[in-house]
Amino acid sequence: MAASLRLRGAASGLLYWSRRQRPAAASLVAVCSRSMASKTPVGFIGVGNMGNPMAKNLMKHGYPLIIYDVFPDACKEFLDAGEQVVSSPADVAEKADRIITMLPTSINAIEAYSGANGILKKVKKGSLLIDSSTIDPMISKELAKEVEKMGAVFMDAPVSGGLHGNLELK
Repeated sequence: MAASLRLRGAASGLLYWSRRQRPAAASLVAVCSRSMASKTPVGFIGVGNMGNPMAKNLMKHGYPLIIYDVFPDACKEFLDAGEQVVSSPADVAEKADRIITMLPTSINAIEAYSGANGILKKVKKGSLLIDSSTIDPMISKELAKEVEKMGAVFMDAPVSGGLHGNLELK
């Protein structure tokens, strides 16, 4: 991560970085964290129009997925690809400590997090919950407070560009 932060900047800074010898420990950390991250399941809740290509991109890059969507048909192609599909957001939280939510409305997000079978029922301390849903910012702030009470981390990560704005990992 430090390397990526150093890479941002003026062109002269990039040239300087490329000529510097990278410390062996930093290289090892970069390699180890990437290989370990690839083996760590990522929960994904909401695989509709926006979430589907995002989840597919993670799958393409080797991340095992734990999938949930209120519409079981939306999960079929992930199940067919060998990914694990579960029956509730709580089940996702039980099996993954990195969870992305991509939901269409505030009501959907509230239900996914705080509902009877919501993420907060089984979230583990230290879990990272990334919300890219299209929701009211005040709802996002309230969800963040509830998540923090459970000892997890909530990140509001809104996306833009609609269906054609999804970027691909390189």
